[in-house]
Amino acid sequence: MTINIRATEASTTAEPLDILALYRIMATARVTNDIMKIRKTQGRFPFYIGCAGHESMAAVAAALNQDDWMALYYRDLAAWLQRTGDIYGPFREAYSRTTGPMCAGRNMPSHYSSKRHRILPTFSEVGALAPFAGGVGFSLKWHKTKDIIMFSIGDGGVATNDFNVLFRQAAVHKLPILIVVEDNAWAITTPSAIQWEGSLVDWAKGGGVYAEEVDGTNAMATYESSVRLVDHVRSGQGPVLMHLRLGLLDPHSSSTDIRAYRTKEEIELTMATKDPVKNFGHWLVENGYLQEGDIERIRKEVRAELESAEAQVLQEPEPAAERVLQHVVYVPKWQENIPRGTKKQLPMLGAINEALVELAQRDPDFFVYGQDVGSPKGGVFGATANLVTQLPGRAISSPLNEQLIVGIAAGAGMIDGKARCAEIQFVDYHQSAAQTIRMAARVSYQSFGDWTVPLLIRTKSGSGGGGPISSGGAGGGAFGHSNAGEQWFTSIPGMITICPATPFDAKGLLLEAARAQSPVVFLERGRLYRSEPPKDSQGNMIAAMAEYWNVPDGYYTLPIGKARRMRIGNGPTSIAIISWGTMVLESCTAAANSVNRNGGAIEVIDLRTLAPFDEDAVTAAVREANRVIVVTEEYDLTSFGRHLHSWIVQNCFYDLDATPTFISALPAPAAPYNAPEETAFYPTAKTIEKKIEELLAE
Repeated sequence: MTINIRATEASTTAEPLDILALYRIMATARVTNDIMKIRKTQGRFPFYIGCAGHESMAAVAAALNQDDWMALYYRDLAAWLQRTGDIYGPFREAYSRTTGPMCAGRNMPSHYSSKRHRILPTFSEVGALAPFAGGVGFSLKWHKTKDIIMFSIGDGGVATNDFNVLFRQAAVHKLPILIVVEDNAWAITTPSAIQWEGSLVDWAKGGGVYAEEVDGTNAMATYESSVRLVDHVRSGQGPVLMHLRLGLLDPHSSSTDIRAYRTKEEIELTMATKDPVKNFGHWLVENGYLQEGDIERIRKEVRAELESAEAQVLQEPEPAAERVLQHVVYVPKWQENIPRGTKKQLPMLGAINEALVELAQRDPDFFVYGQDVGSPKGGVFGATANLVTQLPGRAISSPLNEQLIVGIAAGAGMIDGKARCAEIQFVDYHQSAAQTIRMAARVSYQSFGDWTVPLLIRTKSGSGGGGPISSGGAGGGAFGHSNAGEQWFTSIPGMITICPATPFDAKGLLLEAARAQSPVVFLERGRLYRSEPPKDSQGNMIAAMAEYWNVPDGYYTLPIGKARRMRIGNGPTSIAIISWGTMVLESCTAAANSVNRNGGAIEVIDLRTLAPFDEDAVTAAVREANRVIVVTEEYDLTSFGRHLHSWIVQNCFYDLDATPTFISALPAPAAPYNAPEETAFYPTAKTIEKKIEELLAE
C-alpha cells in the first residue's frame, strides 16, 4: 500500500510524500545499524559509527529534489538511503569492498559520498566539509539555478572553525543552503551545552541567517518543517539553519561505552521518548496507516532483505595492495602548443594579469575570489587589475578569511570539474585554511577517483622587494609576509606546487594549472613581480634567462612537472645548481660571475614545478656535472629544498664527485623587518658564488 501526503503549504515545490516508503527507509536505516553493531562485535570489521536516533534525516532528504546537493554527517545513513535507495553501499564500505560506492573500501564506513547522487564526500575531521559546501552553494547561486544544497552536522561540529566559515559564507553571499544541526545532546562524551552559549536559533538569526528549532524525534514534523524551509531557500530568500533536536540511542561509536559517561536514567529516558523510528511507527498505527502487526512484519522483511544484500557483498572483491597509490594526484597531460601571439616584455605581475584574463575569457564560470581582488587596484599587488577592468564581476572581493576563500573556490570546482582561483595575499596567511587545503588534496584519493577538486590557489610568497635579492635591497616584509612557504604544500600528497621564476613561465604554467584536476598552489615570489632579468657583476643581462621576460599575447601553456635546464658558459658543465623562484635569478648571477672568472660552464636547473618535481632532469644534470648545489629561499627545517637534497643523495650517490651542497635561508621564524638582518637572512648570488668556488676547489 502506498499513501501519499502532500506538503501542507500550497506553494511548496516538494513532491508528494509516500509516508510508508519513508517509514520503511527509516526502519531500514535502523536495522542496518543493528546488524552493523553485531558484526563489529563479532570482529567482522574494525569500526562502525551508528545512526540510531538520527533516522528522521530521511524526512529532511525527502523534502529535497533529486537534483539538490547534500553534504552529509556521519550519522546520516537514513538520508543516504532516502537519496540513493542503495542498501548494499553501507555493507560494501563496512566490509571494505572494491564495489563500495562511497570510497571503494578506502575509508571507514559512514563516510557518505556519491558524485552520481550529488552527495559530497564526508570527512572524518568533524565539520571539514562545511567550507566546500559553501563553495557548492556559491556556484549554484552563480549559475542562477533553483537547486540548493543541504549541509548537516552534529552539535559538536557547530563549534568548529569550519562550521563558522560556512555560516559566514552563507550569510554574506545569501547562499541557497539549508544548514541542519543534528543536536543529539552529545559530542562524543561532552554535552552539547558546552558547544555554544544561549539559543542556537537566536545566534543564527543574529548573524543574518533565518533559523528554526525542529523536533527531530517526530518524522512528520521534521518533514513538514523541512519542506517549508527548503522552499524558503529555493525561493531566493537566503540560507536557513534548522536546529534539529534528536536523541542519541547508541554510544558515539563502536569504540565508546555509552554507560561510561551517561546516566542510566538519561539513557532510559532517551530510549523511551526520542526514538524517531518507534515514534513514527506509533503515529502510523494511531492514524490508521498501519496495523500493529505491520511494524514487526516490516522489520522482518527489511532484515531479510539486508541479510541477503550482506551475503552478496561478502562475495565481492576486497582491495588489492597494488592499488595503494591510485588516484593520489592528477597532473594534466600536456599537449605541446607553440605560442603564436606577439611577444612583448612584461614583468611577472603583467604576465599573471594576462593569464587570469585569458582564463576568464575562455571559461564564463571562471572567477578569482580573495581579499580586495575586486577593488579597482586589483588586490594589494594588482594581480587582478586587468580582470577587474576588462571583465567586471569576475574578480570578487571576499571576507577576510582564508579558509572561507579556499572553500568557495574548491566547492565551486567540485560541481563541474573546472578550477576557480582563490587568492591568498601572503602565503603565511594560508594557515587558517590549512585543513581545507589538505582535505581538497585528499578528496580524489579518499573517494577512489569519484570526486576531484580542481582548485587554483595563488599567493605571494618569499621576501618582498622589487627584484633579485642581490640588486633589490631589503623588502621590509618581516613576519607574516616573508616566508617562502613551499614546505607547507609539497608535504601534502595530492597537491601540485608550482613556483615560477620568469614572466613567460608564470603565464604559461598558470594557464596549464587551471586544467589540473588536483589542487594547485601557485607560489608567486614577491621579489619577482616587477623584476628585470638578472645581471652579472658587470651589469650585463644574462642571456640564458633574459628571453623569458618576453611574453606572448594570447593563450599558451607549459608542462607541469618539467624543469628548465639553462647552460651558462661553454663546454662540459662543472656544477649543476638546482633552484626555483627568486633563487633561480640569484643562481644565474652567481653562475655567470663564476664563468666570467674561471671559464667553463655551469648549468642552472629551474625546477618550476616543485611537486611533482622533474626527477629525470635532476638526475641527468647531476650525472653530467657530478657536483650539485641546491638553493632555496626557505629556512632549513624540514624544507622542500632539504627533501630535494636528500633525494639527490639517495638516488644519485654514485654520480657525485663531491658532497652535494645545500644553501638556504637562516633557521629563524621569518626575515626580520630591519635591513641588516633581512639582508643576512636570505642567500644571495655572493653566497652561491662562494659555494661554487669551494666545490670547484675540491
